[in-house]
Amino acid sequence: MAGEFKSRKVLQKENFKIATSVFLSTILAAVLNFIIYMSFTAIFTGLSTKTIGERIYERINDKEARIVTEIYYDSTTTAQHGSTTLNTSGQAGSTAKDSGTASASETTANAAAGASTNPTSSANDNTTTAANASSTSGNPAGTTNTTLPSNQYKVTIRSEMPKSTTVFMNILSQLFMLILYSALIYSKLWMLGDRDINAVNFGRMEPDKLRGLRIGLLAAIPSFVFYLLLVLAKLKIFTEKYLLIYRFLNISFIPIVMSVTGQGNSTAEISWLSILVILLTVAVMPMVCFGAYLLGYNHISLSEKIIYVNPNKKKKKRRY
Repeated sequence: MAGEFKSRKVLQKENFKIATSVFLSTILAAVLNFIIYMSFTAIFTGLSTKTIGERIYERINDKEARIVTEIYYDSTTTAQHGSTTLNTSGQAGSTAKDSGTASASETTANAAAGASTNPTSSANDNTTTAANASSTSGNPAGTTNTTLPSNQYKVTIRSEMPKSTTVFMNILSQLFMLILYSALIYSKLWMLGDRDINAVNFGRMEPDKLRGLRIGLLAAIPSFVFYLLLVLAKLKIFTEKYLLIYRFLNISFIPIVMSVTGQGNSTAEISWLSILVILLTVAVMPMVCFGAYLLGYNHISLSEKIIYVNPNKKKKKRRY
């Protein structure tokens, strides 16, 4: 019954149910945060990078493909696609002929090797550079004179995003993702704290201001397990490619994880300092649960402090 005193055993069962609900909320937050992160990435990539070339792939089978050739546009080229024609073998139809132009092409290709689409470019003779717009076969700027076999496809190569832009994007996207992540957890624990203080006042349960922290630690058990596997991968006890999996499992904090681990996929290559920084992301859930519960326990509403409330208007329902 509602008026009965809640024993420790009953509270433990409730804690487990609430922790499960909180963990499921983080899964929903991960899906929404993935959309947010991809949206920010697309926007900042479009605004801060430009097309510098194209890469031709040939399908080996349904799952694999190999690079046939890479083309990097010359800095003087005005027609990006009209200056290069590919034959059915995937080789460039027009290339730089004199040694001076070839040297400049190699320099251009090396400088563009850090393109965001694939920073690693092959060092073989498959890399060609358009000489300039005057060497085209009379095609107007913006037209395409590239024909590919049915088993080949083209991927655009874009320039690398400036580091300052990358840092700004990571900070802004992580801020939005953290707010969403915390909001889905905060409301559940605030309302629980608000109910518990009423139960304490009416003698139906013992006061326990650490209940929110306990629930947060229970809800964070999967995150601790995922983190432990990352440590084992660093010690080479678990697969070194686990870092790629961990980024997906910790998608709500991927800007932080990417910032400290870089673009590599090998766990053994990242430093122990980076491993410790990632641990901070695991502690976010227990801290949010703890703080939200205490605010509800003390009847402190953040929404009322952020949004103006008319003091002369009668409150119908307390809000978190």
